[in-house]
Amino acid sequence: MIDTNLTLTITNTFHIEPDSCDLVAGWILTMMLKLGGHREFIDDRRMNNDDLIEFLGLEEYSDDYDREDKPTILKALEKLKKNIDLIQPKSTCTILEKNLQKLCHIIALKTVEIDILRFCIYLHYYDLLENGARLLNDLTTDKFEHVLSVLLGYPRSDIKEAFASKSALVKNSFLSIDRNSNSAMRSKVDIASSGFADKMMTCDDDIEEMIRDVVRRCDLTPLTLMDYPHLSSQLEILVPYLRHSIENKKLGTNILLYGRPGTGKTELVKAITQEIGMSLYEVSYADDDDDPIEGTKRLRAYRTAQSLFSQKPIILMFDEIEDVISVETDGLFGSKKRQSNKGWINRILESNAIPTIWITNSVRSMDDAVVRRFDMAIEVPIPPKSKRREIIEHYSQSLLSSKSIKTIAENENVAPANITRAAKVMEAIKDQTTDASKSFKMLIDNTLKAQGLDSINKTIEGDLPDSYDPSYVNTSMDLKKLLSGIESSNSARLCLYGVPGTGKSAFGKWIARELDKPFLLKKGSDLISMYVGGTEKNIANAFREAKDEGAVLVFDEVDSFLQDRRTAKASWEVTQVNEMLVQMENYEGIFIATTNLMSGLDQASLRRFDLKLEFGYLTGENAISLFEAEAKMMGINTIERSVRSAVKSLNQLAPGDFAAVRRQSRFAPIFTADDLFDRLRDEVAIKEEGGEKKMGFLK
Repeated sequence: MIDTNLTLTITNTFHIEPDSCDLVAGWILTMMLKLGGHREFIDDRRMNNDDLIEFLGLEEYSDDYDREDKPTILKALEKLKKNIDLIQPKSTCTILEKNLQKLCHIIALKTVEIDILRFCIYLHYYDLLENGARLLNDLTTDKFEHVLSVLLGYPRSDIKEAFASKSALVKNSFLSIDRNSNSAMRSKVDIASSGFADKMMTCDDDIEEMIRDVVRRCDLTPLTLMDYPHLSSQLEILVPYLRHSIENKKLGTNILLYGRPGTGKTELVKAITQEIGMSLYEVSYADDDDDPIEGTKRLRAYRTAQSLFSQKPIILMFDEIEDVISVETDGLFGSKKRQSNKGWINRILESNAIPTIWITNSVRSMDDAVVRRFDMAIEVPIPPKSKRREIIEHYSQSLLSSKSIKTIAENENVAPANITRAAKVMEAIKDQTTDASKSFKMLIDNTLKAQGLDSINKTIEGDLPDSYDPSYVNTSMDLKKLLSGIESSNSARLCLYGVPGTGKSAFGKWIARELDKPFLLKKGSDLISMYVGGTEKNIANAFREAKDEGAVLVFDEVDSFLQDRRTAKASWEVTQVNEMLVQMENYEGIFIATTNLMSGLDQASLRRFDLKLEFGYLTGENAISLFEAEAKMMGINTIERSVRSAVKSLNQLAPGDFAAVRRQSRFAPIFTADDLFDRLRDEVAIKEEGGEKKMGFLK
């Protein structure tokens, strides 16, 4: 039996600040004595919770506990509680009180709200207090409000009001109550971030430091807006708009940037902020331990930052918003479901005081109604070829030859992030590799493969052969004179048609070379998309890229998506033709469309072309001239008269046949004119066997 005169003393071995010990003890004893927690702490067989036993000085009585001791222990606990209540005023953590005062200078908090916030910070900071709270078992929302009412001495109505959606605590996301489940008290009420309680209790600094684990200042970037020439027209609107919003303290300023991973969206936001002369803070997607932060908590951190930074000259960045603002797909065809938290998100986008730039890799995962809420939605594509070349030159640090740089830059899937990461690897092993160019391209190719994109070499069209001469082309117009006219006008829309291999795309490449312009080739397979609206988007992107580059744009195999709308069976067949016509009308550069099948093309689109020119098989004289040029390139200097005559008599011979034979010679060398002729004859024979006397284009 325990002495009926049992007297208890707090044993502070739990690293609780001395100034806070009585406060914590008072809360724990209130939970036990006024809220029924003693039933969980002491039952008929034993005393539970070793930490509380030690804290309350009951260790020597717990091992020999007898149920008849229960009234004596409860009486001793009541006496201890009475002694603690006599301590006036109750001491609290000095640093916490200073931080609460700083917070009140920023946000108007009622006394009840301050007391609730203080308790919740203690609850999340001290495990011992959470141990005491667990004595109350899982709490409903009503019971939780009742518990706080008893602990803090406020009417239940005041507690309920403090957790209403419009209260300062909840509206600014300092506290959030889980109304959907019964749970222990620490789980029932969440605070601004995982580190918020620690910072408020220990960090005597600016109040915004309290959420540094989820909202942190961004480093500077060496880039400027000049590094984004392909977005110049967008930035000419965006930058002054942000300045205007900041100067006029406009509410609800939100910008959406979207585009494939690695296109430089984050660095662009940094460059924009530096241009305006503001600081940039990011709502993190991982905490200090690099563990991911759940989406709802990121949104709460964003709302808290809106409060704490409201008087600061900053811009907020919210990256990877697809984790927060997204819709699920349902059904066989991936139809969108309605977004469950759309109303809440809409309110956030309408009321934020600090301009925010939101970033996502794909707008397809977002509800259309949410997308409309942004003031501007800007796609950040992979930079144009000239910029890609510049980035490669900068980051490769002389590891690559000019030819390798040009080869890599040709691939429009190579994003800046691909280049910088490959450069980082190569810098580390540059003294241990024998072929830096090959290794660099392999690193980028591996990433492209993992992304399901074409490798570097697959997209390279190669330079024109040394034997190329437009005078070999069988057409009704002098192509050199045509080039002169195109050069003087710097604008042309040409439709080149004819059988395969007659040099239609090569002519476009020759124009680009002669005019010292980039060459941009888009095949039908590059433009056709499996997604609704995807083809139209690809067409628009191609014209935009050509405009940014100042390139000669060639659409090869245009018949695959430019069919006559009169025979269309689906709406998308019409819309992609319409998009093509719109882009052609607005494009002021050099555009060439090639096709093997002229008869099926849309008639309205044909009228948009300035010139329609047929390319045919080589004439006899042209065939001999090209044969001689190719033979010379192969080191063949002797050509018998009989061979010349045989070449002249070949039907359906095209420049493409010479290209095929040239590729063969890499692994099956050609040493004589006879051998070269035999290879060409075999190429022609295949076409004749296939019955391709005519290809269906107009005569």
